[in-house]
Amino acid sequence: MLVLSQERAEVLEALTDERIGAVPEGAARGVLKELEAEGLLEPARRDELVLVLERRAASRPVEWGASSTTQGKVLAGFARHCQDELDDVEVVDDDETRLTVRWRTEESRFELRNGFLGVDRLATDTPTMLLGDIEPDLAALVSVFLERPELRSRLAVCDLALLERLGTVRASAFVYFEWFLRDAYGVKLVPVPAFTQGLIDRGVISLGMG
Repeated sequence: MLVLSQERAEVLEALTDERIGAVPEGAARGVLKELEAEGLLEPARRDELVLVLERRAASRPVEWGASSTTQGKVLAGFARHCQDELDDVEVVDDDETRLTVRWRTEESRFELRNGFLGVDRLATDTPTMLLGDIEPDLAALVSVFLERPELRSRLAVCDLALLERLGTVRASAFVYFEWFLRDAYGVKLVPVPAFTQGLIDRGVISLGMG
């Protein structure tokens, strides 16, 4: 089985995802040259790489105190929760790294990621939550989410290990997901502090007084 570093996985994920298909200009040029020299960018290897990347994203470890799991198991648990315990939520599509659910007429998507290169190309009219390791891309993510209101209103990014999120998406399924985390694992998501401060500095939100 091919073992990938975080940087390599992030680059390959962007290249093999048809919605992105490229690495943003100026990013990871050294890694691109290495991958090309090793033959990993050959079209014939795409299916193999997609499978490796999906398994890598699903197996990302998540530790909360004495509890240890993976983000794939968390997503699978939430899918079962929707299917078995939520009468008003329908599971539309469910696989190892992606989940689509419908609340009334509102569809929402969850997707496990290895990284967030080209994240802006993943935004659609369907509210989407991306789950993965935000630390390597945190500064860039905060910047793009602050500068693009239309992006943060359609796309949320969540790091289950850090229990932090970015975005201002309003979707009932995301509320159910946070309730699931609270009830099943006793944990709570909070906004990335730098993102919240940026919204305050721009006058988008106010913490108020009293």
